[in-house]
Amino acid sequence: MQAGDAKCNTVSARTMETFRRLGVANQVRAAGLPDDYPTDAVFTAGFDGPEITRIKLPSRNERMGPDGHSAPGFLDSDWLTPEPVVRLSQYFLNPILYQYAKDFPNITLLPEAVFRRYETMENGVRVIADSIPNDEPIELEGTYLVGCDGARSAVRKQMGVKFRGDSQLGRTRSTLVRCPQIRDLYKNRPAWMNWITNSKVSGVCIAIDGKELWLLHRSVPATAVDFEDLNADQSIRDLLGVGNLKWETIQHVDWTARRLVAEKFRVGNVFIEGDAAHIWIPMAGYGMNAGVADAMNLSWMMAAVLLGHAPPSILDAHEKERHPITEQVSRLAMAKALELAGRHTQKELRPEVVANKVYDINVPQFVCEGLNFGYFYDNSPLIVYDDEAPPSYDMGNATPSTVPGCRLPHFWANDDDSIYDLLGPYYSLLQFHGRTIDRSFTDAFEVHQLPLTVIDAEVKAPYFCHDFLLVRSDQHICWRGNALPDDVPAIIATLTNRSG
Repeated sequence: MQAGDAKCNTVSARTMETFRRLGVANQVRAAGLPDDYPTDAVFTAGFDGPEITRIKLPSRNERMGPDGHSAPGFLDSDWLTPEPVVRLSQYFLNPILYQYAKDFPNITLLPEAVFRRYETMENGVRVIADSIPNDEPIELEGTYLVGCDGARSAVRKQMGVKFRGDSQLGRTRSTLVRCPQIRDLYKNRPAWMNWITNSKVSGVCIAIDGKELWLLHRSVPATAVDFEDLNADQSIRDLLGVGNLKWETIQHVDWTARRLVAEKFRVGNVFIEGDAAHIWIPMAGYGMNAGVADAMNLSWMMAAVLLGHAPPSILDAHEKERHPITEQVSRLAMAKALELAGRHTQKELRPEVVANKVYDINVPQFVCEGLNFGYFYDNSPLIVYDDEAPPSYDMGNATPSTVPGCRLPHFWANDDDSIYDLLGPYYSLLQFHGRTIDRSFTDAFEVHQLPLTVIDAEVKAPYFCHDFLLVRSDQHICWRGNALPDDVPAIIATLTNRSG
């Protein structure tokens, strides 16, 4: 992971909850933009023209109230989360995560190695790679291989897994530049993301450090034969509306927007995650964040197998849970992109009508409560369902629910601890209303060597209507009830897919 990669510039609230669990959330939140730099999204014809509309979002100083929780007054202030979204570029995030992995015990990093192929063994996988410094082969053996090697994944190709979906939805030239003068172009309150459309170019200017680093996306016209038909330098000047601007190019990438999902995420003991398994239009900035969600889903299951708490059949649930969600999220992102593109054809509308339409179309991608908290696993072999259906969601809206398969709605267990801070590494039983589950329930977990954390909790919310909730480490509810289940061993068999 290198600092020069600035592709993703949003760390979602759901990903921040994961980083909180890993112990790096404070470091991530403190990086990138200055404390007083707003995270507004502005829509305009250029820095030299009037704003069409502005979606006002907080700076770091504006975000947190005196109690350490999210301050009121912003569109996402009432989200049920301990960790609001952070507008941080991978340019700063990657080094933080790399250092975390480097310092973590029992992890070996080989940053200067190139994957070549893998070989399937009787009890695992052998990986063959090349060392870049000395051009010598490296061989590694393990029980599982997880390919997180991007959209051109060599692991996926060797698996023989194909992408399905929409292979070309648009082309973009992206340039990371160092240019302090861009900051001076703002006449009033600056913005984190500037969506610019004029007669010469359409694109986005993103503040990376709020001082001198900027990521500049420019859309290549559909009539262009190739990327070079859009002049790289002139398109930057057209985007910013400044003819004599000078800058230093740090990185330049030409890329094609796609909506593609792999046919499967697993072949034998080999898995794919993140962009290796799915790529889509970067609306709402959820590509990297979906990859983190993939990893958290798979990691606890894989740990349970490797540490002897569950049989290998539990891993069958990973694709059954994540593949449908990937399809849903990718289609939500594409639909939002098409909706945004459609507003450019409505030039006959009055300016105030256009402003309102642009605002309404885009709020869901910058305040995407549904993508963060709304999705649920509705056909998992690891979840004990009941008769209640989970609530529907879209990109911008989610309804809190304790229906099995849904994310446990957040609440503060005390002044300092989120309920998520108290969850165990595998399963946690939340006991409400002063109730205590029968000892035979916890004994059954001990017999099956399945770690269970018991938490006494209290919260006032209409959707917490059961005395007991069983929650996985990835925050999804897998059983609920008001009394001891009739067949506890059967419940545990479902939780670990022992009958699968």
